[in-house]
Amino acid sequence: MSDRNGEVKDVQGDPGLHDLYRQYSGWLTARLRRRFGDDTDDIAQEAWIRAATYSRRGMVEHPKALLLKIVDNLAIDLARRRKPRVLSDADRVLLPQANAPAEQIDELLLKQVVMDMPPRLRAVFVLSRFAHLEYEEIGERLNIPVTTVQWRMRKALDYCAAQLRL
Repeated sequence: MSDRNGEVKDVQGDPGLHDLYRQYSGWLTARLRRRFGDDTDDIAQEAWIRAATYSRRGMVEHPKALLLKIVDNLAIDLARRRKPRVLSDADRVLLPQANAPAEQIDELLLKQVVMDMPPRLRAVFVLSRFAHLEYEEIGERLNIPVTTVQWRMRKALDYCAAQLRL
């Protein structure tokens, strides 16, 4: 719906949601497609419906963080409706509590990047960066050569750098 000035607004007169959608829909869809595949469209639609509430209240200061949090909550809802699966140690990422909103956003983005990482790279990355194991220990634990650990760690760091450039 357009007003007399040509600005696009939704039914309640909120140009903010339209601007958010126009700016972040491609980014959100790309992130969801990697993680959810066929469920991407449904999850994206539900995420935008939930984001509308915050947009109308003028509470959207960090749109990417908000959308990622909404998607995380939707993923939890989706997982509850589906058959439960056993989490491996590599799926469990513990981050220290953050105090400042900027730190929370950084931690949320890091967690999202790590969870989207291919499983073999994630296992090496988590054991190195969060469990503080040496490459030799990681090789023994995963039953792979140290050179493979080094290669996977380099690929994991490249993956993180590429994802954080978004």
